[in-house]
Amino acid sequence: MSQMKGAIFAMAVFVGVVIPFFLMMGIGSLHQHAFLKTTTELSELVKEEGGVSEKVNQVVDQLGDRGYSISFSKTGIVEFGEEIAIYYHYEYKGVRGVEELNTSNTVTIAKRNSG
Repeated sequence: MSQMKGAIFAMAVFVGVVIPFFLMMGIGSLHQHAFLKTTTELSELVKEEGGVSEKVNQVVDQLGDRGYSISFSKTGIVEFGEEIAIYYHYEYKGVRGVEELNTSNTVTIAKRNSG
């Protein structure tokens, strides 16, 4: 009988501690990976477009529907060699409630704009 109680206790600890821990780590890891991928791709898009173009604004609007809040230090197309700082804020629902990720990066424009 005590072996049965031990097995039930071990199963309860596994279900109550181990599984939620792995869920928390897995969900957090997936969101962090997606967040880093988004920041990298948006930075490349700003660099390729030569600034915050209409295409960049459309992507930012689409990301806003997914929980991202993105702002730029300069708007519009800028001159070659100028820097634009991009600020990212992302909220998602994790195991323990709403989680937040924040970061920023700087993009140096490498596209000469014809004008």
